[in-house]
Amino acid sequence: PKNAMVVRGMNSLFQRSADNSISYHFMPEVMFGINKNFMLITNGFISNENNRLNFEGASVLGQYRFYSNDEAKRHFRMAVWSRIAVNNSDIHQEEIELNGHNSGIRLGLTGTQLLSKTALSSTVSYQKALNNFSNEFPQNYSSDAVDYTFSIGQLVLPKQYKNFKQTNVNLMLEILGQTHLENGESFLDVAPVLQFIIKSKARLDITYRRQLFSTMYRTQANGIIINFQYSIFNVVNQK
Repeated sequence: PKNAMVVRGMNSLFQRSADNSISYHFMPEVMFGINKNFMLITNGFISNENNRLNFEGASVLGQYRFYSNDEAKRHFRMAVWSRIAVNNSDIHQEEIELNGHNSGIRLGLTGTQLLSKTALSSTVSYQKALNNFSNEFPQNYSSDAVDYTFSIGQLVLPKQYKNFKQTNVNLMLEILGQTHLENGESFLDVAPVLQFIIKSKARLDITYRRQLFSTMYRTQANGIIINFQYSIFNVVNQK
């Protein structure tokens, strides 16, 4: 919403394929609603590479909702968005990921459909990876990729609304994939999610992401993501 700020902390713990150690990433994030259609997001990347916490980079994302058809207990919305990321970490896998691993540019289109207690969402995007400052992008890797996701979420609790202070419990399932344009290599992951929405302001997501198949080299394919966020409304108008 307009003048709303969301503060988020995302923690990811993925198993490294080389030695089965845990790769930890912390990504603090701030989202702000400029108006009802435009949202600005900025975040930072911190990881435990080389056995110590390192600040590796940041990104900025702008999202514009250009279509909305809202009805009682249902809506359909579409948005375009773009992310610009800078990162100084080592490039150690063929998978392109601007949210914490690669520098580059990403352009995307997202559609969401709400049908009573069921939510459907799908995204398609294009990524262009660039050099990570002094860490040049490997010439034998594809730097262009198309990403695609599809998710379905279901409200399971409460069975009946009484007030906005009730905790919502949602179950979700997301399918995530990526295909490289230069060589056709791809992967497909599945991610079940348990989500809690507390007093309509706080949100906790617990996700397990698992690789279904891959034809590209990935160093951290499977892991857990824990995300917590808190919304603050009417930020600009507060005294």
